[in-house]
Amino acid sequence: MASNSAKTTNGTSDGKQRHVSNIQIGGGVSPPRKRSSQSIQLPTTSAWGGDERHFDVSISEENTQTEAAQTKQKNGGSALEERELDPKFGTTTLSSAQVSDQLLKVLKDSTVVGEEASNGKDTDDRRSSGRHSTASDHSTEQSDEPSRSHESGDVFVPSSWTSFAQSLFTVKGSSSYCCAALPQPLLPKYEKADHLASLASWVTILRIMGDLPDLDIIDKIDVAGQSTQPSVQVRQFYHRKYTKKDVEDAHRKYTELFKNPGFTEAKGLPFLSDKSVSMLEKVQFICALGIYQPDLRDELYCQVCKQLTNNPSRNSTVRGWVLLYLMAGSFSPTERFSPCFLQFLQESMPEYANRVERILRRTFITGTRAFPPSWLEFQAAKNGKPILLPVALMNGNRMLVEADSVTTVQELSRQIGNRISLQHLEGFSLYITLMQRISCLGHGLHRVMDAVSECEQHTRQMGMKESTSTWRLYFRKEYFTPWHEHIDDPIGIDLVYQQVMRGVSVGEYNCDKEEVLVMMAAQRYFVEHGSDLNPEKIETFLASWLPEEHKREKDHDSWVVKVTKVLETDILKSKINADTLKADVVTFAKNKWFSMFSRFYDASKIQGPDTSWSQVILGLNFKGVQVMDEKENIKMQIPFMEVAAVSRSRHTATISTVKSEEYVIFSLHSEDLYRMLSVFLDGLKRKSKYGLVVQDCSQYDGAIGLGVQKGDLIKLDHQYDRLRNADVFKGTCQRTGKAETMPRDLLYILPVIDQPTKDMMGMVTVQLRKEFNPFITLVNTENRKEEHNLLNFSKHHFRSSNENRMSKILSKASFKKDKSPQLWQFSKEPLKKPLLKKTCYREELRQTSCKCFLAIQQFMGDAPNKDHISDFELANDCILEPSMRSRHMREEAYCQLIKQLTHNPDKSSEERGWQLLVQMSSTVIPGSDLVEECELFMKGSSHRMAAPCLDRFQTTKRDGFRQYPPHQKEYELLRSQERTIKFDVVLPFNERQTVEVENTSRVFNIKQQLLTKFDLLDSAMEYGLFFALRDRGPQYSSTNSKTTSDPKHGSEFKITVLSANDGDYFMDALCHVERFWTKLSHSGRASQSEAGPPPAPHVFFMKKIWVNAEPGQNRHADSIFHFPQELPNYLRGFHKFSNVDLAKMAAFIYRGQFGDDMAGMINFHENINALIPRTHAKTKSVEEWRKAVQTNLQLTKALSPDKAKVEFLKTIWTWPTYGSVFFEVKQRMMKNMPKYLLLAVNPNGVLLLDPDSKDILASYDYGKIPNWAYDEYSFTLVVGESSNATKIFFETSVGHNIDDIVMSYVAWTMNTHIRKRPKYAGVTVGESSC
Repeated sequence: MASNSAKTTNGTSDGKQRHVSNIQIGGGVSPPRKRSSQSIQLPTTSAWGGDERHFDVSISEENTQTEAAQTKQKNGGSALEERELDPKFGTTTLSSAQVSDQLLKVLKDSTVVGEEASNGKDTDDRRSSGRHSTASDHSTEQSDEPSRSHESGDVFVPSSWTSFAQSLFTVKGSSSYCCAALPQPLLPKYEKADHLASLASWVTILRIMGDLPDLDIIDKIDVAGQSTQPSVQVRQFYHRKYTKKDVEDAHRKYTELFKNPGFTEAKGLPFLSDKSVSMLEKVQFICALGIYQPDLRDELYCQVCKQLTNNPSRNSTVRGWVLLYLMAGSFSPTERFSPCFLQFLQESMPEYANRVERILRRTFITGTRAFPPSWLEFQAAKNGKPILLPVALMNGNRMLVEADSVTTVQELSRQIGNRISLQHLEGFSLYITLMQRISCLGHGLHRVMDAVSECEQHTRQMGMKESTSTWRLYFRKEYFTPWHEHIDDPIGIDLVYQQVMRGVSVGEYNCDKEEVLVMMAAQRYFVEHGSDLNPEKIETFLASWLPEEHKREKDHDSWVVKVTKVLETDILKSKINADTLKADVVTFAKNKWFSMFSRFYDASKIQGPDTSWSQVILGLNFKGVQVMDEKENIKMQIPFMEVAAVSRSRHTATISTVKSEEYVIFSLHSEDLYRMLSVFLDGLKRKSKYGLVVQDCSQYDGAIGLGVQKGDLIKLDHQYDRLRNADVFKGTCQRTGKAETMPRDLLYILPVIDQPTKDMMGMVTVQLRKEFNPFITLVNTENRKEEHNLLNFSKHHFRSSNENRMSKILSKASFKKDKSPQLWQFSKEPLKKPLLKKTCYREELRQTSCKCFLAIQQFMGDAPNKDHISDFELANDCILEPSMRSRHMREEAYCQLIKQLTHNPDKSSEERGWQLLVQMSSTVIPGSDLVEECELFMKGSSHRMAAPCLDRFQTTKRDGFRQYPPHQKEYELLRSQERTIKFDVVLPFNERQTVEVENTSRVFNIKQQLLTKFDLLDSAMEYGLFFALRDRGPQYSSTNSKTTSDPKHGSEFKITVLSANDGDYFMDALCHVERFWTKLSHSGRASQSEAGPPPAPHVFFMKKIWVNAEPGQNRHADSIFHFPQELPNYLRGFHKFSNVDLAKMAAFIYRGQFGDDMAGMINFHENINALIPRTHAKTKSVEEWRKAVQTNLQLTKALSPDKAKVEFLKTIWTWPTYGSVFFEVKQRMMKNMPKYLLLAVNPNGVLLLDPDSKDILASYDYGKIPNWAYDEYSFTLVVGESSNATKIFFETSVGHNIDDIVMSYVAWTMNTHIRKRPKYAGVTVGESSC
C-alpha cells in the first residue's frame, strides 16, 4: 500500500513511509495545551481514591453529547474538538510494516530523546559488558549474550516465598510488610545503577500502595511536549555512570525521606523524579524498569510480594495487587523466582491471585512487552474489568472486543472473525490511526496494547492527557493469499467489497479509466438501491460517492446518464444478484490493485546477482514479490513460480530462484518475510494441480515408454496435497492431451493455481536446457525422505562436549580417538550442563535444564524413577511448565528430546519419547531458529507418531501456545490413540449433551458445536459455557449456586459457577478451574479435613444474556433454555405476580415436561413443589391444588409440550424480572431497605427486590452504573452520576458471578450502542473501554 503514501497530514511531502512510532512530536503546529480544571471525584469501589476516571458506560443516546462534554470538563476541558477522523487509507501516511516490529529497532545515538518513541530500548543499552538486554524478549532472542545472573546454577532455589526470602534476600527476615527504607536491595546487586534503581523502585512502590506519602512539591507548569516519559527517564538514568559516593548519598537521602516523607531537600535522587507525578506515571516507571532491565525483574516482584505479605491495610493490599497485575502483564520474573511466585499466588487471595496468574502465564508465552501499561490498562486493572477496544469494520459496523495487556493482534483478529462469522481470516489485519497517521499492526504475535500505549505517549507529548488520545482501530483486508477463494465466505466478500468501494471514493484505489469508474458506480448503486433507476437518487448517490477529482472533471448530469446506461444495459439485463456482483468487484480489485493489497517490508538493502538496492520497500502479494523504491517505482518482480527456496539468517532472508539466482534481503522484519513467503509457497504447492517433467523418460528407470518428455506441462487429476504420499501421479499431458501415470521423481510441482502462461513456460524451458538442471535438485530435495538430526544445528548452537580447559589439553595430548558420545544423539548418561550455549550462559536455567533432561530420561524409561513420580507429573512439572515459562527452556527441552529420539536403540523408550514430543508440540514450540529443525526431524522420521506430531506442531505454530500444560485426560487420550475427548455438557433440567474436544478446541468452538445442534448459531454471544465445582464455607446463596448437604461430613456445600472465556483453549480453561479449587483450599475455604483430590468440575451450557428472548421467536431456545432456566426462579417465588392463575401455570409446567402422561398426578403431593411456587403452595390444601391443576390440564389438552412451554413463558415475559439472574445478598448501608435483599440482573439493569414481597425497591440501568467491584465475600455497586454517585455494599460469596453477568450485559449494551452511533469518533476511548 504505497500508492499515495508520500502525503502527510500537514500537507508536506515525505518520501519515507513512517510508523506511528516515528511521528515527530516537535514538528508542525502544536495543538493548544489543555487547561487544568477542578475535577469532581466519584466515590470509588477500589482503593485508589478516585485519582483517575472510573469505568463509565455512556449509553443514553439523547445525552451522548452532553455526557461527552461533561467528561471533557471533568478531565481538563480539551481545546481540541473531537471529530470524525475518517482516515483515508490510501492518501495518508502508511506503515510499510508492523508497528510492534518497529519497536524492536534500537534507537540511534543522534535521535533526540524527547522525540523518541518510548519503547524501553536503545542502541546505547548494549554496553561493553553485554549485560543489558533490550526491552523485548524478541530482541534478546537475536543475541546469545545473556543477562548476567549472580546465582549459582547448582544452588537449590526454594519454591516457598518465606524460604526464598530467607535463603536469597540480602537482609534476612525481611519477607513481610514494612514501610521503612531498605538498607539494601532485597536481592544482591553488583551494578551501582541496579542498586540505585532498586532503592527508587521501593519508594515508588510504597507510594503507589499508599504506604508512603508523596513529596510536598508545587509543580511548575509544563510546556507541551517537554515532560519526560517514564521509559525515557529510565533509559536516561541508566546511561549515566555512578560512583560509590552516589550510592552513599542516595542512602542518606532515603533515610531522611522516610523520617520525613514531605522532605523537600530529597532531590536529585537517581531514577526518581523531583516533581510530583501521577499514579499512572508511577506505575509506568515500575513497569519500565522491569521492561528495560531484566536483572531488576525479580527484585521488583519480590518488593511487591513483600508488601503484600501480612499487610494490615486493605487499601494498600488492593493497590499492591493491581500493581502486581500490571507488572505481570508487562514482564515475567526469571526462572529463579518464577516457581516461587506461582506458589505465592496459589497461597494468596484467590480473587486477586486468579487474575494475576492468568495474565502471567500469558506473558510467559508472549514475552516482555515493548511499552509500559497505557492509561486504558491502568483503568481496567484498578477496576478489575476487561479492556473493551472499539474496532471499526469497513462495512460501517463497529464493535467492542475484549482484550487485556497481553492480547496479541492475532488473538484480537480471531475474536473479531468469530464475532462476525468470518470464514477465512487470512489476509485481514488490524490498523491503528492517530491524528490521520495510520499504521498496520498485521495479525501476528505483537501486543495490541503496545500500540495503544505508544499512541497515548505521543498524545502526552502533545500536551494532552493520555485519556484524550484519539487513536482508532480498524479491521480491513491487507493482502490476498495466492489461492484466495471467496465463494463460501459472504462476510469476507462484503468486508472487502465495502473497503474497495470506500477506497475508490476517497482516492485510495485510483481508477485510471472512466469506464471502470462508471461501472463501479453502477455496481455500488445496484447493491444499495436495486433496480430503482430514479435519476434523483442516482444523482444523490454520485454526489456522495464519486472521487472529488472526477466530480470536477464533468458535470453531474453526464455521470448520471452514463451510470444509468450501464445499469440498464449491463447489470439489470444480466439479472445478477448483489452477492455475485460483490464477488466480481472483489476479484476485479484483487487483480487490478494487487500491489495495494500487499504486506510491505522496509529493506535496508537487497543484494542480487547483478545489482544492489538500498533503502527500498519490498511488497509481498498474491502474484509474488515486488521491490519498489520510495517513489513506488517497481525495480523488480519475482513471481512465485520462479522462487525455488527461501532461507533465513539473523537479519536477512534469501530468495533462491529457479534461474540459480539469489537475492539477499536485509531487513529487521526478515523473520516475518520468511514466514509469509514459506506459507505462500507451501500453500501454492499444496493446492497446485500442475507439474513439470524435469527429465527425459529414457534417463529414468521405470519411466521408459511414457508419452511425456522433458519440459512437458502435466495437469494432475487431484491437488498435490492429496498426492503427497503417493509414489506415482496421474495426470494429463498438456502437449499431447493424453492421460499418463508417471513416477513422482519425474515431476516438479509448480507453485501455481492457474495454468502457467506461455511466457512463464518459456522461462522454465530455458532453465531445463542448461547443463545444470536446477529442477532435478529441487525434486530430489523435496522427495528425499531421510532421517534428520541436530548434527549441523549443534555445530553452531550447542556447547562443546569438552567443557573445561584441562579436559581439552588432555584430549589433545591423547593419541586415542575421543569416543565420548555426541551431544546431538541418544545418551544414557545424565547431563551436567545444558545443551545450548545460550542456556549455559544463564545460570538460573542450568539446574532447571539438567532436571528437565533427567525427567525426559525417566519418562522414557532410560533412568530410574526412584521417587516414583507419575508420568503426568514428570512431563508437566519438570519439562513442560519450565518450557512454558522461558523461551530458552523451550529450545533446550526440544533439543534434549530430539537428542534422545535420535538413534535410540530401545523401541519402548522411543515410543514414550514420541508421546512426550506430541504433548510438547501441542503446548509450545521453540524459537524460529529451531522450528525448521523440528519440522525436518518430524518429516524425516518413519515413526507412526511423527505425522500427527508434525500436524500438532504446525497447528500450535499457527493458532498459538497453550497457557497450561496438558491435562491428565490428554495423556489418557494419547495412550488410547483417540483424536478427541468426550465431555458431557449439562444443559438446563440436567439434560446432557456430549461434545468432542480436541487439544486445539477453544471454548468458542465448543459453543459452536452445541449451538449448531440447536440451530442457534446466530445467538452465540447470548450463551455461555460454565464450569461448576463444589465449594465450602460461609456463603449467601444465589440461584446459580446450588446449596445441598453432604452426609459424609455433615455440612453444607455449594456449587460455585465459573464462566469460561470464549478465546481460551477448552483444556486450558479446565486446568485453570481445577487450579482455582486448589487456591480455594489453600485460602481456607475448603474443608481442612477433606481428604483426596477435589471432584472434577462439571461443564454447563446456559443462556447468559437474556436479549432476543421473546417467547415464540425460537422454538429450540424456548424449549431447551428459556423454559428450564426460568422455571426454577418462578417456583422459588422470586417474581412478583398478581392476578395469575397459578393452577393454569402449573398445567403449562406439567404439560411442558410430561405431555399427555398423567402418571405424575397420582402422587401430586410429591410433585406440588415442582408445579406451584413455594410462596403460594400453602395458600390452599394439596387436594384443592390437585383438582385445580387437573381441571386446567383438561383445558390444555390441545397443547404440545413445546407450545405449553411457550404459553408459560408468555405469561412471565411481561414481568420486569423476566430473564433475571437472582442473588440473595445482605446489606447494612441503606436503612430504608431490608437487611436481606434479592439482587436481580437482567437486560434492563440491576434491580433490588424485597425478599418477602418481591417489590422492586430500586432499579439501576447500566448507564447509571459507572463502576462496581467484588472480593471473596462482597460486591460493591457504584450508582449515580458525578457528585451524586453512591456506593452500595453487599455481602455475598458469589461476587465473581455478579461481576461476570453485569460485565456481560454492559459489554452487550455498549456494543449495541456503538453500532447506533452515526460517527465513530463519538466514542470516547477511555470511557467506553475500561
